[in-house]
Amino acid sequence: MMQWDVAIVGAGMGGAAFGYALARAGHTVVFVEKGMMTFADDGADNPDVPDEQLRLQHGRWPTPILARVDERETNFYPPLGCGAGGSTLLYAGTLERLSTADFEDAAGRPEWPFPYRNLEPYYREVESLFRVRGSPDPFFEGPPAALRKPPSMTTSDDDLFNLLKDKGLRPYQLHNACEAKPGCLACGGTICHRSCKHDAGRVLVESAMRTGRVTFLDMCTVETIDADATAVKGLICRRNSERVVVQARFYALAAGALSTPLLLQRSANRFWPNGVANSSDMVGRNLMFHVSDFVAVWPRGRSRTVNAERSLAVRDFYKSGDDDFGIIQSTGMAATMGNIVHVLKGMIDTGPLGWLRPLRRMLYAPAFIAAWLLGRATILATVLEDYPYPDNRVRPHPDHPDTIYFEYVIRPELRQRVRRFRRIYRAAFWPRRTMVLTPNINLNFGHPCGTCRAGSDPRLSVVDGENRSHDLDNLLVVDASFFPRSGGVNPSLTIAANGLRVADILSARLHQMKKSAEEGARATS
Repeated sequence: MMQWDVAIVGAGMGGAAFGYALARAGHTVVFVEKGMMTFADDGADNPDVPDEQLRLQHGRWPTPILARVDERETNFYPPLGCGAGGSTLLYAGTLERLSTADFEDAAGRPEWPFPYRNLEPYYREVESLFRVRGSPDPFFEGPPAALRKPPSMTTSDDDLFNLLKDKGLRPYQLHNACEAKPGCLACGGTICHRSCKHDAGRVLVESAMRTGRVTFLDMCTVETIDADATAVKGLICRRNSERVVVQARFYALAAGALSTPLLLQRSANRFWPNGVANSSDMVGRNLMFHVSDFVAVWPRGRSRTVNAERSLAVRDFYKSGDDDFGIIQSTGMAATMGNIVHVLKGMIDTGPLGWLRPLRRMLYAPAFIAAWLLGRATILATVLEDYPYPDNRVRPHPDHPDTIYFEYVIRPELRQRVRRFRRIYRAAFWPRRTMVLTPNINLNFGHPCGTCRAGSDPRLSVVDGENRSHDLDNLLVVDASFFPRSGGVNPSLTIAANGLRVADILSARLHQMKKSAEEGARATS
């Protein structure tokens, strides 16, 4: 049986970055991926289709997940990708850095077990690899980001940009990994088959494969982690109905912040009755999302140019007094009927309009009316920080143990921060007319994180500052599960930068192990 240096469960942003760096450093890697390596380009993608095979062919998570949000049971298809590239297959390309303040202890919330400066060079490397475009973020000091020339501003974004500058704020052009080539189809929410959008599959997995040191096992589901009291011994998988055992020196979990903790819990055995590497009982806890408002804003003047470019970002209110808010950014969307239908479907499936689910197929008439009323408005989005709470958690469902299930309670403090943030950003856009299209709390289920948090105290965390399990020396977690805080931006850039950082640490260790083995072999020969 072949043994690799590192086995990685999942080929999304974290696993892809981790495997890419290790392969380029000379180590052998195997990706174990539930989804596909290549995808259909047949124009038949439908986010609502229930057929598992069709969903996998278009890079979508194949099955519904179950949730209990504020005592309301729901099931829905999550806005998560599956396959080589993971959720970056569906993302809109936004790659923003966390704030340096996110790494500091604030109001009793956990600080990161390493400082911002440890990530900075890896942020720059990812920005270069993904050809990120944008203007310098005025809120960061030190070396500038590795950014390419930003796109031209849309008419509506340009109007808002100048309005904010006139008010003494510091807007800048959003950092984005899309190139808007001729004929760009604006592939936020779908796979880009034209290479306009740089995803982790194209940028990282394919590059890693070209080293000749990488094996990619697609359509392969890890059923359980085989571990004794001291180490992981192997991954018990199912591929094409056959049992497959994957063995390596080190194992890294990168299946996503919903799937990674469930795999650990599902692998409970006599050594680990609460789940592998779960002596702290923290696996699955501290689940965080973001709150994302969609806000219609009417620009001044008659001309209107709204297209696929996401060109505006505002971070002036990221931290405001004692409040942690987040970023405001353009979406590249106008208030068209199709976009309004998309927003309404999301609110019905996972948000405050769940009671309208029986009428889900009848949304086009109200969406047409809404589009007519909204007229020339363009749509902005917020990314507001969520805080960790131990009882917001992923765990096996008693009746459906193989299905992703989470429990989440929306705290009063979150509702209050959302209301305060809305007052602040609406005042910033005054006198332009605004309308919040998500009137209640709109959790962004595409941004789960925190369920295997990193920390220096083994009693309160799952992995250490090098993303290594406190319990098992050869087990790491390199997806968004490790986030101690969610911050107020899309997590993708930080996931990738951290994957490169941890790969460098493990690579040095692997090289030392190989050197010691060679010296031992020479001494006995």
